[in-house]
This record gives sequence, C-alpha cells and structure tokens, in this order.
Amino acid sequence: MKLGFATTLALASALIVPATAIAQTTIGDLQRQNSVTISGEVVRVQGDDFILNDGTGQILVEAESRSIRQVNLRAGDRITVAGQYTDDNAFEALSLTPGSGEAIGEAIYVFDD
Repeated sequence: MKLGFATTLALASALIVPATAIAQTTIGDLQRQNSVTISGEVVRVQGDDFILNDGTGQILVEAESRSIRQVNLRAGDRITVAGQYTDDNAFEALSLTPGSGEAIGEAIYVFDD
C-alpha cells in the first residue's frame, strides 16, 4: 500500500510523541481537526473573545472556559492557545498559556468528528 508523506509523518509522529501532545499549527494552516495549539500576539480583545495574530494570519479566539474568560488579556500579550478550529472560522480555546508559561483553563480534550 502506498502512503502519502502526510500519512507517513502522522504515523511516525504517533509512535514518537506522547498521546497527550497537541500539534502546533499556524493560523494560516488551520483546518477543522482534533485539538491543536496556536501561538501568537493578541491584537484586540472583544468581550470574552480576542483576535490572535501569528504572522501567517489572524483568527477570532472564543474563550470556552470560565477561567480563560477571567484572564485579563491585553493587546500585545504573547500567548499559546489549545483548542479546536470551528466551522465558523473561529478557534474555540480550551486552554491558554501566557508568556509566563503556566496553562490556564481546562484539560485538553480530543474531539471526535
């Protein structure tokens, strides 16, 4: 059976990376898939949500957990967000890690499509 590069890479990664690891993805490469992380700079805060820019694009990040909604984010903050890209071109954040390195939010879940 002939496997594509992406499939081969995914299989190899599954053998090397622990099951709890979440792939780092650029905003420009986001696709609806299981949990991923994105990192970048907060451009603007809009209520409980915010716009994140990673240099490849910008995306609306929706704070899905109460603890994330309570974080006092400001434009210019550099953060990493774990969650899922949605059908409405937004990103549902389940966990947020500010530049200080301590994760805020709930456990990371793997979503079944």
